[in-house]
Amino acid sequence: MKCSKCKKECLESELENGVCKDCMNKAQNNLIKPVVISVIISVILSLSIVAWTNNRTKLSDFKIESFNMNTETSNTSSNYEGAGKITCSDTNTDYIVLLEEINTTTNEIDYGYVVVHNGEGEFATYDSTYLGTTEKPEYEFNILGFRSFKK
Repeated sequence: MKCSKCKKECLESELENGVCKDCMNKAQNNLIKPVVISVIISVILSLSIVAWTNNRTKLSDFKIESFNMNTETSNTSSNYEGAGKITCSDTNTDYIVLLEEINTTTNEIDYGYVVVHNGEGEFATYDSTYLGTTEKPEYEFNILGFRSFKK
């Protein structure tokens, strides 16, 4: 019998659906090459997008300029409202910034995000005796990362 692809004479036991084992192996090998090429192109594209998105701005370009806490006390509760400001030297791009909020009074860590628009962004904290706060909190803030996005 002849292979329908390569027209080579083969035994009937060597053919599967009219195709010899050599032609079937070639077809499987031809499938691997496009998959490998697709993966390589995807990785290169992903890396170039990440590099392009964050342009040349560094984490050190972001600064926590200020943080002030106001205390409001009544007979039954105390509320602590904090407000802070983050700045960036790049005022032409908008960013979303990941902020780590460490309450040094209770050793609790929380994470929040701040939108930095035209080089400035604001964030807030809120604590209350209703939420279990027993004394005025003190905070430390760390900027962990950022991503730029279109204006």
